[in-house]
Amino acid sequence: MKKFLKFLLVLSVLGVAGYYGWQYYQQNYAKPASTPAMAQPAYTEYTIGRGNLSKNVTGTGTLSIARTADIALPYAVTVTDTLVAEGDNVTAGQALMTIDTAALQTAIDTLQTELDTTESDIASLADSYKRAEYIKLPMDCRVKEVYIQNGDYIQDVMAEKGSIALLSLDGLMYVDVPVIEGLDILDETGVTIGNRNTTGIVRAISGDTMSISFSDEYGAQGQEVTIKVRGKAVAAGSCYIHMPYHLTTTAEGYIELVNLEVNAKKYAGNRICYLNNIPMSATYDALLMTREKQQKQLNEMKTLLRLGIIGAPEDGIVSTVVAPSATEQAAYTVLASLYVGDEKEMVISVDELDIINVRVGQNVDIAMDAIKDRTYPAKVTKVSQIGTASGGVTVYNVTLTIEGDERLRFGMNGTATVHIEELNNVLLVPLTALNASRGQSYVWVKSANTAADEPGVRTLVETGLSDETYAQVVSGLNEGDVILITREADDSSSSTMNFGGFGGGGMMNFGGGSMPSMPSGGSMPGMGGGSFGGGGGRR
Repeated sequence: MKKFLKFLLVLSVLGVAGYYGWQYYQQNYAKPASTPAMAQPAYTEYTIGRGNLSKNVTGTGTLSIARTADIALPYAVTVTDTLVAEGDNVTAGQALMTIDTAALQTAIDTLQTELDTTESDIASLADSYKRAEYIKLPMDCRVKEVYIQNGDYIQDVMAEKGSIALLSLDGLMYVDVPVIEGLDILDETGVTIGNRNTTGIVRAISGDTMSISFSDEYGAQGQEVTIKVRGKAVAAGSCYIHMPYHLTTTAEGYIELVNLEVNAKKYAGNRICYLNNIPMSATYDALLMTREKQQKQLNEMKTLLRLGIIGAPEDGIVSTVVAPSATEQAAYTVLASLYVGDEKEMVISVDELDIINVRVGQNVDIAMDAIKDRTYPAKVTKVSQIGTASGGVTVYNVTLTIEGDERLRFGMNGTATVHIEELNNVLLVPLTALNASRGQSYVWVKSANTAADEPGVRTLVETGLSDETYAQVVSGLNEGDVILITREADDSSSSTMNFGGFGGGGMMNFGGGSMPSMPSGGSMPGMGGGSFGGGGGRR
């Protein structure tokens, strides 16, 4: 045991002596590790040239028919049997379903009765129609303003003025003036209108205002009048109709004779004017339209009764068809729907960042998933103004109309490329060459006259259309200019120290630092493991 302890003590002393010997060597004889040089950026030269540039927007969608035809009748029918199924090809006139003819006959009889009533109403209105007539006053009044004159279409006057005359209903005009000292309610005053004199009566006093009325035989609406007391003018103001009435009419026709005069007294039933060329009433015109509609529907129902079937209006593919039922199908119910025509369409979703560039009329190429040997031309025919939000992104539907062939099938999936803009033979600059500063773009142009701390001449550039790689040069560069594009510098400056077999031949990377101090406890880390850090690897 004593020999073993001596062996361990000797071994420990040798280890400590070796460690401090190594430290002494490093401090006094070893060359200090050099500081790695700062990596300098490297540049790739690029010569500005011309080329073509295009901007596209892509989206996926499903092929569908652009046009459909719905079969719906303006009257009720009962479908007894359907003769086609969804997906069937049909031709114009082909029977799609049969109907209950007995129920249809009942509907025809009802419609015929309605048509007879319409005919009777039209005849009654025609008998009462007058081509010319007088229109008359509805009440006693005095005429203060007249807006109609011979040759006018009376409803044109109504549209412009809002009435055909202004009337006074209670025989009075009034004027408001400041309170006149010495006058009280019902006291009389003199009133002068132009060169006419009449008598006024104080009707009301409110605050510092006095209202005086006089006969509506004198004065026009808004005319200036003078109030006199014992022959002396004491106040003045504008007079107004005490009880005004704007005379309106629904009559139509051209005015031949006007029977109204300003300031004339008129009575209920007096003639206003004579109208000629009076049109038929709106009720008569509406009845004519109703009769036409009923007659057309009756003819269609009689034809349907004779055939006993509902046919396809044109060639197409059955999209939907109702099932037979004993229950009557209400008027305007869609009994069947057809895909018609050769025009096909696809609806794609476009991101909100791209939709502002998409317009009706733009050209599109569509690649169908199931057809690998060609793409199909199309055009943008509709751009939705309402977006749909999903996952924080808003997308908009864009409808494309496709020029296809017989291989296209409804429901096929495809990818559409919308050609937003295309430029040919324009100057191009790589996007990787563009740098930004204070809202402006610039590049480094290679030049012999370059500042010591810059790779080239800093040159401002204005760009236009761009794609994923290049941008159009609008100004700032010329064809043939050589620019510098920054590329990543090689990173090989890490400091590695090789201990050449110390403790087992490993190596230790301090990254340019110094040897760590010996930890407390008196023993070296990793002794016997082959390297500092254990296992002979990098630290």
